[in-house]
Amino acid sequence: MYKILRFFVVFTLFFSFLKAADIKSTDIINAFNDLNRINSQIYILTLDLNSTDSNSLSSLNVKKNKIISDLPNYILKTEFSKKDLNKFENKKVVLQKNMLTYSKNKSSDGYAKNFIELKQVEIEEILFKNIFEVAQLLKSGSKSSEIRNLLENSIIELNVNSYTDSSAYGVQHSEALHDIKIQKQTAEEILSYLKNNVELLSSSFALNELNLNTGIDYINNMIPIHIRYLNFGKIILIVFIFGFFVSLTRLLSKFTFWFLTLFLPKGVHSDAMKDQILKIIKRPIATILIAYALKICASVGYYPLPMPLNIINFFNIFYTVLICWLVITALNGYGMFVISEIAKKSGRKEVVNLIIKIVNFIIIIIALLLVLSRLGFDISAIIASLGIGGLAVAFAAKDIIANFFASVMLLFDNSFSQDDFIVCGNIEGTIVEIGLRKTTIRSFDNALISVPNSTLTNEPIINWSRRKIGRIINITIGLTYDSTPDSLKKCIADIKDMLAVHPDISREDNGGSLSSNSHLRFRKNIVSIDELAGCKSDIYVALNTLNSSSIDIAIICYTKAVGKLEYMKVREDVIFKIMDIVANNGLDFAFPSQSLYFQNQPEVKN
Repeated sequence: MYKILRFFVVFTLFFSFLKAADIKSTDIINAFNDLNRINSQIYILTLDLNSTDSNSLSSLNVKKNKIISDLPNYILKTEFSKKDLNKFENKKVVLQKNMLTYSKNKSSDGYAKNFIELKQVEIEEILFKNIFEVAQLLKSGSKSSEIRNLLENSIIELNVNSYTDSSAYGVQHSEALHDIKIQKQTAEEILSYLKNNVELLSSSFALNELNLNTGIDYINNMIPIHIRYLNFGKIILIVFIFGFFVSLTRLLSKFTFWFLTLFLPKGVHSDAMKDQILKIIKRPIATILIAYALKICASVGYYPLPMPLNIINFFNIFYTVLICWLVITALNGYGMFVISEIAKKSGRKEVVNLIIKIVNFIIIIIALLLVLSRLGFDISAIIASLGIGGLAVAFAAKDIIANFFASVMLLFDNSFSQDDFIVCGNIEGTIVEIGLRKTTIRSFDNALISVPNSTLTNEPIINWSRRKIGRIINITIGLTYDSTPDSLKKCIADIKDMLAVHPDISREDNGGSLSSNSHLRFRKNIVSIDELAGCKSDIYVALNTLNSSSIDIAIICYTKAVGKLEYMKVREDVIFKIMDIVANNGLDFAFPSQSLYFQNQPEVKN
């Protein structure tokens, strides 16, 4: 808080030194004439091949850029009326009458002078007429796009008018012809600058309409203390504006809380969720308001000068970054909650993560393009170049693109979901997250494995979690060879009976099959319902083989539980019951043994 306060004090004192008395008293007409003169001097220096005075040329360019950057201020200080514009029309009428007088001899000196002067008046009329119309649009609160279209049309009008006919008037008028070209160049530079900086003109006009000078002078007159280069009127206005916008952050936070209550469902955790979302988006909203307050304070500090273009671009870029931050934060907060509620119904949590990441990526790309636009780059050219450079990008980032499309295919194919246990090649574990480029898997030994999505689409996947009911128990028990057939048959029958009544063993009568489901009975002729859903309820108990050292009985059944913990408990209980059945039938478990026979056994002597 102390750092913010210190920054604001320095900020306020800096802009309080920008006084209106430091502004040169000029208007757009004088600025036009000054630019005209500078352009003529630059033209002469560039034509002189022997000239080595580069300092003069750079000095002229600096003066020219200074005048151009001050154009909005000159326009705001100049008051035009239709009466002023009519002077151009009246002058054109006089010159056209003079040209009619010399029309019988168009090659005469009188005709040439009037024609050249007429072209100069036409250029000035186009320039000042459009500046007057821009001022009228600003007063009426027109959009920046309308003002920009007007200036674009004025530049087209300036270029469409033919000034080449004047080249037929000989060497004696070459200087006047050169003045026409320079004048046209100057007018086009002024109109182009205004077209490219309409926002700068709009913000300056808005403050000018508020007539802040009157308020600033009133405050300065009320304060008995007068310190040179310190404008107390601006300081008080800046402090008031900044405090007003800072106070709005609390009001906006309350409004946001009220707004969220309209959409969040009522429940046990709704209040906690509201507080969490509000806490997430409160900081970016407050930052945006403070940034906007700083921009207005800077405008007041520079007033009646317009803010420099680089400062305006800085604030615009800053706004773009802050709004991007706000949207992403809101998406990860409120948006995540809403989409996750939808995911609960569908059970596809991985879709939520992918949607959030794709939307975040799109928002960042849009913000980046807007920032590049503010920095002066041609966005349309950049987008168009993507088509030309798309092939090169595709080759350079083919693995990234392949993994991205693989992630989309995995989601559409629905091969696995989050929390599923899968085996893919040498990798096995639980799915943590399906990303745009890779899928993360948590192995049994708690290692996090990152697998490219393209690998998962190209390799066979075993999904052990896609089982509704039925995890296999496959046991083979070996009994000794002294077992009688009757006792073996009795043992097999007892094991079957035990499995047939075991509450945790899957059977058709306890939910182990969906074939009898009335909702699915029409699909069973098209697809195996039980295999599609992952239901197993078979029970197999039979004498399997006569092994080298045992008589083997194969036991295959399925547990109702598919989770490992529940499965291991049921498997353990089944094994204990099998051991009891074997003991009750007087049988013994065999173990691997080997008998050795000696053909010529030697006698053993004492």
